[in-house]
Amino acid sequence: MSNPLKMIDEDPWYKEGLSFECTGCGNCCTGSPGYVWVTEEEIEEIAGFLGLPVSEIRKRYLRQKHGRFALIELKYKNYDCIFLKDNKCSIYPVRPTQCRTYPWWVSNLSSREAWEKASQTCEGMRCGAPKVSKEEIEDGLSASNI
Repeated sequence: MSNPLKMIDEDPWYKEGLSFECTGCGNCCTGSPGYVWVTEEEIEEIAGFLGLPVSEIRKRYLRQKHGRFALIELKYKNYDCIFLKDNKCSIYPVRPTQCRTYPWWVSNLSSREAWEKASQTCEGMRCGAPKVSKEEIEDGLSASNI
């Protein structure tokens, strides 16, 4: 798979792997504004999980921007994702790829400093979790498209 960081070097700063295990804390689902993009397939999975028609999912939970769909954020609640309930993702089993691949995003992997900054709000990055290999990290990075 291609690496979005366009690392020619086979020796990235995270070559020994990084500790991470999702704790489901919900911290990555809140904070600053942004977009969580969803595909048609993901919309259908969410609809099936919630037992609602796709049209209802689009109306209640999505916004359209740049010809794509993104999850709604609750501006009055620190830009929480619409599916964040009691600090937990209410659609965790069918959460979008963008969510599944966190923290393997270009913004977090561009440097050790970027990783350390992201770890300040993600307990899964600092909980002493097992190491994730360079290959797994780069698979997540390729899938995230972020």
